Amino acid sequence: MKYIKNIEKKCVICGNKHHYQKLLENNSFGMRDLDTRPPGMMRSLMHLMVEKCPICGYANYDITKKLDNFQEGEILSQNYQKILNDKNINFALKKFMLVSLLLETRDYKKAGISYLRASWMADDSKNFNIALQMRSKAIKYLELSLKLEDNENIRLIIVDLYRRISMFDEAFDYAKYLYDNFGMEKYKKNILNYQMQLCLEKDNLDHTILGNYNFIKDNKSKGNPNEYFSK
Repeated sequence: MKYIKNIEKKCVICGNKHHYQKLLENNSFGMRDLDTRPPGMMRSLMHLMVEKCPICGYANYDITKKLDNFQEGEILSQNYQKILNDKNINFALKKFMLVSLLLETRDYKKAGISYLRASWMADDSKNFNIALQMRSKAIKYLELSLKLEDNENIRLIIVDLYRRISMFDEAFDYAKYLYDNFGMEKYKKNILNYQMQLCLEKDNLDHTILGNYNFIKDNKSKGNPNEYFSK
């Protein structure tokens, strides 16, 4: 069975026609990471989500669509061109960085999620400095999005982002604040418990939701973060 198809599409900015790969079926067997990165096929083929014109450099989740109030000068800006022409950034990471930049002034939540996805591409390419930068930007724009509309799932992602960039105190305090004040469902509180334990262990690695369930079953061997709630 073919999972990927080449589709000819026309760039909405310059009119160039190019073949782009489209994922036809999403096999996501397995457990998501704590920051929602999917498992399975989607994990390795997520780079297909963003399309970049090889002629003008415009990037979007759909190359045939123009972003709201888009001005062609945006892709000629110094910041955009710096990313576009950086030979040390691989193609998958570059696409997410470019579309994230364009989304910054349009939709804080979409920009934050795109920067989060960019961090995954940076992880895969072992570009850890850029991964840190992308997670920091994701925090910035996701926090801005919360000022417009609250979202518990975004808050849980922010906890993980702080932990992944080794801001363990911030991650722990934020997780504790959410646990104490937001009346979240039990499974979300379990995730917060797990995040706090990882912070206490100074663990900045990626972990799956499965690790949370293992923690619940065996929290005696890892310690119980509840004892730290009085700090």
